[in-house]
Amino acid sequence: MSTDRQRSIARHRRDDPGRVAARNRTTLAEMTGPSPAARPSGGVPFDFDALYRGESPSEGVPAMATPPWDTKAPKDNVIAWQEGGWVHGDVLDIGCGLGDNAIYLAQQGFKVTGLDLSPTALITAERRAKDAGVTVKFAVTDSTKLEGYTDAFDTVVDSGMFHCLDDDGKRSYAAAAHRATRPGATLLLSCFCDANPPDEEWPRPVVSEQMLRDVLGGAGWDIESLEPTTWRREVDGNEVEMTFWYVRAQRH
Repeated sequence: MSTDRQRSIARHRRDDPGRVAARNRTTLAEMTGPSPAARPSGGVPFDFDALYRGESPSEGVPAMATPPWDTKAPKDNVIAWQEGGWVHGDVLDIGCGLGDNAIYLAQQGFKVTGLDLSPTALITAERRAKDAGVTVKFAVTDSTKLEGYTDAFDTVVDSGMFHCLDDDGKRSYAAAAHRATRPGATLLLSCFCDANPPDEEWPRPVVSEQMLRDVLGGAGWDIESLEPTTWRREVDGNEVEMTFWYVRAQRH
């Protein structure tokens, strides 16, 4: 086969709409933006509020009728944290997005606050909480500042938001979460792991173990558990494998 023919086939495969859509959904999966426009470390900026409005969140990324992480159910890691007994007291779901994790925890009897900087997402979250018959306090708030919250929470749940922040944002977030919690509070966090292979065509935000230890430790969080977890999921008929850090830390 000629070199030109090989290049043509490779270009056609990269540009195939089905492959592009699958790549977009896979890359965005599990991400709930901390702000309307976020630039993850190692990634490209995404306007998450635009995504929730059904508009394109970034150049080259098509609009989607439904965010790829919208399973209308709590994430497996949040269920595991709850069943493991790690959730306690007043709970903050930080970067709560469409609210399914917060609603699940409220159903377990916890007083839950869900914060996000996407007003559009919170409209849906409030509706879902009402439909579920539970009370969750939702509010538009910058996760790197958490203004108005001091000594307010005993557990912070972060399911896929930490990796959406740049390095300075991560440090501000860790410090803000420390200020917003009470002594002995627990931080439960999941984020993309650097064990995921790099993808030059569509870079994914990654977080190293050292970054987690430096950022959280520097903000007054003692890491008690830090484990990589790999899940496999079918996306548009293709099996996708991704690795996440599951972190449990205690405030001192």
